[in-house]
Amino acid sequence: MIPAVSDKGLRDAHKQVRRDVTKPLVFAADTLVRFKSGRILIHTTSGKLRAFESDSPALIGWLCRFCKPTTLESALAALQPADRAAVLPVVEHLQRGGVLVDGDAPPAGGDEPEILGRAKQHLRLLARSLYELACDVWGFGLHAERQLQLRTGVGVERRLMALLAAIDALRSELTALRRPFIAGQLAALKVAADARDLKLHIGCGQGLLDGWINIDVSPAPLSLNVQWGLPFADASVSRVFVSHLLEHLFFPADVKPFLAEIRRVLAPGGVVRIVVPDIERCIEAYVGNDRSFFANRRETWPWWPPNPTRLEDFLAYAGAGAEPAYLFEAHKYGYDFETLAKVLSDAGFVGTLRSEYMSSDFPDLKVDHVSAVANARYGERYYSLFVEARRAA
Repeated sequence: MIPAVSDKGLRDAHKQVRRDVTKPLVFAADTLVRFKSGRILIHTTSGKLRAFESDSPALIGWLCRFCKPTTLESALAALQPADRAAVLPVVEHLQRGGVLVDGDAPPAGGDEPEILGRAKQHLRLLARSLYELACDVWGFGLHAERQLQLRTGVGVERRLMALLAAIDALRSELTALRRPFIAGQLAALKVAADARDLKLHIGCGQGLLDGWINIDVSPAPLSLNVQWGLPFADASVSRVFVSHLLEHLFFPADVKPFLAEIRRVLAPGGVVRIVVPDIERCIEAYVGNDRSFFANRRETWPWWPPNPTRLEDFLAYAGAGAEPAYLFEAHKYGYDFETLAKVLSDAGFVGTLRSEYMSSDFPDLKVDHVSAVANARYGERYYSLFVEARRAA
């Protein structure tokens, strides 16, 4: 039995909210459920109304139906007729407070670039906030745990566990989207599951190659996160071109699995061509005080900071001290030929050779021109390191 609602504000809520019992409702993504003095509080992180409070387990249990999109009509049908009038003002109060939202509402307004831009901004703030949170926790040590436990009954550790659970839940939902998301794109590209002799351009940006499968983060002909793995059969690929992507992955944690995936999909004798910033040349320019090396960057990349010191320029290019808020866009590591050859060898590649711009023994790998960054140069020299390796025949 659900007790009648006694709060006048809740009883009057139905006068202010239009009710359509056939539309699905669901808890907003930022809904919080808290416990205080034997009562349960439900609200959102951004709602302007006070939290809804109840000490009725039956009512809270019934509200749990809206953990997934559920029509009010079907939810009411699960109640005794005498209880239905009691829950209606509760539902409407939660709607007014933004706790219950339309379960079939379209995505937030705006075109795709605008929506994606907002998501990136949220992620930047989250990444920076998590870093600063870590610094605070380490700075306080056990003091924060003890004080928050005394003040609220919930210390730092349990709050961090709640954050981890929320992130894990979101990642689990996103993981479930991968397979159909990729399958739909491959079908649109007419790439069959048993396709062979494929050519992959990974990290394509806007430079698309005809006859290749052009891969990058969204939007791209094949949009994916390379850390998901490559959605192709073993030994199904003859050529792979990767320009200015490797330095955006953490070394070695993300780089080694990525290279292992490339080797897996390459057929015996297949070749990968990798282009990265040439950190050896950057070091030479720093030591030799080659001002043109650093000055010319701003001609190639107008957004380059106007007055960095040579050391600032070099360390940022090499991936030292990557800013958390820049996420994937920041350089994470720097490569010279020796280091790149070693990590390729560790991944099982053979025959690693240093190449030059638009120079290859394989005509179909003379494709550096498609990459604006690989094209960048100072004088007659290029900023990039060009390397090829193959899977053993």
